[in-house]
Amino acid sequence: MKKTLFILSIFLFIACVSNDDKAKIDGANQFVSGIEKFNTNKELLNKHFDLFEEGNLEEMMSSMSEDLIWYTANGDTLFKPDYVEGMSGWHSEFENFKFTERQYFPGVDDSLYLPNGSVRVYGIWKYNHKATKMDFTTKYYGVAEFNDEGLQTVDYEYFDVGGIFLKLQAN
Repeated sequence: MKKTLFILSIFLFIACVSNDDKAKIDGANQFVSGIEKFNTNKELLNKHFDLFEEGNLEEMMSSMSEDLIWYTANGDTLFKPDYVEGMSGWHSEFENFKFTERQYFPGVDDSLYLPNGSVRVYGIWKYNHKATKMDFTTKYYGVAEFNDEGLQTVDYEYFDVGGIFLKLQAN
């Protein structure tokens, strides 16, 4: 009898949950899921930056989807082969890369503003030009999106590219 009463009370409790409450529960579940994806993807992105610092571009590129879309700091929309060429170009001209003061935040979807697994990152790149030995410090902001396999599918980058090359020209 107690079991029947218990089961009946649970059923009545669930049946009495309003649509508003169901939406709140669904939103909470989406939030938790988004934060879990963010935490996983944050570690992937952090490793990505470590590999770039080390100059291990081959392993770094293995963490990128073949369908990668790269939104460059210049405002161009490019793809993985261009990304590979761009990162190789940085390493051919500059050295001693250090990405400091890394701060990671969850990205959100455009409709409900709930975490969606994407990662926003702020930090400061420190490096030097090989030919001139000139030191650089560049503030950086980026957004990375990932697929369910843990591969990066989108890379948005924002930093002052022009300022870097103006400084080189001034010398």
